[in-house]
Amino acid sequence: MKYNKIIFLIGLLWGGLALCFILFIVRIEPPQLGNVLVGTKPFSAVIDSFTGDKVKPFLLLFLPYAVGLDLSIWTIGLIVWLGRYGAWPGEALGKVFNLYPVLAWLIIIIYTILGGVIIVKIPYLINCLIFKLTRKI
Repeated sequence: MKYNKIIFLIGLLWGGLALCFILFIVRIEPPQLGNVLVGTKPFSAVIDSFTGDKVKPFLLLFLPYAVGLDLSIWTIGLIVWLGRYGAWPGEALGKVFNLYPVLAWLIIIIYTILGGVIIVKIPYLINCLIFKLTRKI
């Protein structure tokens, strides 16, 4: 249980560092992101971060943001998209970002930190599961 809390805190720290990197160094703002999402075809931010040349040197700092963006597109964006608000969930989320900038800031902050936690927590849980399964054999 102790390691579970430590892993969670490491994820929070990684997500917080990624958020600071995105907001203060790269200067991506959610209203700008809304305009970008409205004008694009369906994409995955995680795949684009691995294939993009500009991101590769900063991949570790950009990855929680990319995971959080994909997660927000396919949760909140999908809910909005079901109401026929765009051509794909990312476009629907972009329209919401344009209409409600405060909500856009909140979503980006929460989902970037959540992306850091997910990136750290899932491999840890898989490792624990494998360890438990091999211990029983």
